[in-house]
Amino acid sequence: MLVIIRGAGDIATGIALRLKRAHIQVIMTDIPAPTAIRRTVALSQAIVLGETKVEDVAARRADTAEQAMALLKEGVVPVLPDPEGACIPVLRPDAVVDAILAKKNLGTRITDAPAVIGVGPGFTAGADCHAVVETMRGHTLGRVYYR
Repeated sequence: MLVIIRGAGDIATGIALRLKRAHIQVIMTDIPAPTAIRRTVALSQAIVLGETKVEDVAARRADTAEQAMALLKEGVVPVLPDPEGACIPVLRPDAVVDAILAKKNLGTRITDAPAVIGVGPGFTAGADCHAVVETMRGHTLGRVYYR
């Protein structure tokens, strides 16, 4: 199973670590100059530094979809500078997780993959994604909405 995560900041990295530990292949995308504040726990640093590691998960910058697929074979999480998600139609993932946290949808479509999940505000389940994960602190944190 292949999952593309849009965004590679701290929240997106937490999602990537969980999926990787479940033996799911993960490719991440971010902007060419990532703005993550908590850089020591963000795989987006691979874009800046060429490679990075969070806990036991290594990530490396990939500049093309082909490079990303080669890195997956090495057991590394590829991180592409690809803010538009141009790699999505090329790689045809099983799922797309939009964890950009821009408080609005920056282009993710429900047709991007068989399963499309929006993380945080700005998404409408059933319209631009199949499900939305609540990120606001409180008793609903982590709740999944399907409508």
